[in-house]
Amino acid sequence: MAENESRQGQPRPYLRTAAISAGVILFALAFFMAGFGVHALLEEDEDSDSGAKATNVMLSTAAEDDPFWGPQNAAVTLEVFSDFQCPYCAQLATETLPKLRETYGNRLRFIYRYFPLTSIHQYAQKAAEAAQCAHDQGRFWEYHDLLFANQKALTVSDLKRYAEQVGLDSAKFDKCLDSGQNAWEVLLDQLDGSQAGVNGTPTFRINGAKGVLLPAGLTFEQFQMILDRALAAE
Repeated sequence: MAENESRQGQPRPYLRTAAISAGVILFALAFFMAGFGVHALLEEDEDSDSGAKATNVMLSTAAEDDPFWGPQNAAVTLEVFSDFQCPYCAQLATETLPKLRETYGNRLRFIYRYFPLTSIHQYAQKAAEAAQCAHDQGRFWEYHDLLFANQKALTVSDLKRYAEQVGLDSAKFDKCLDSGQNAWEVLLDQLDGSQAGVNGTPTFRINGAKGVLLPAGLTFEQFQMILDRALAAE
């Protein structure tokens, strides 16, 4: 799929050919059958007549341990569904986010959600898993910055090299990445995003599941206007 820009010259989000591919669905079913990481969630829902409650529990739990900065009691929460191969996501990470963090400080909580566009970005899935492996060792943001600074070099060997550069335990990281143990975390973010209507990156959600989705291509000034209005409503 070609990378496009809007008619006004503003970045346009990448569009997915499908919210969740058949392969991803089969992948999810395989995890269910194996009972990997979900048996406790299913036990909570054993009295339910449908799978809706269990699904909601899983999607809610998926967001609880996502990488973030800012206090839990911040006045406004901003999530981004992002892809490490998406150039507009890199622009957000390197240009806009530092300004938002400096401007709003403890009034803003920012959460990173994985949304690899695997139909157009062949390295995005493993990059997301690798970032979660770094998060498991408490070094997500350092690793996040390296990935966005090196978008043209995201092979598995590159991902392992970046882990060494940020001081991760290489043996633990390699085992984590090679085993695919964090593919489940990535999938849950994808499901949550797709359920919310996300179909490209970066897409933003303000103030949680009941909040509104914001499109890609927002300038810092536009973010500032939206956040200021949200803060005023608190």
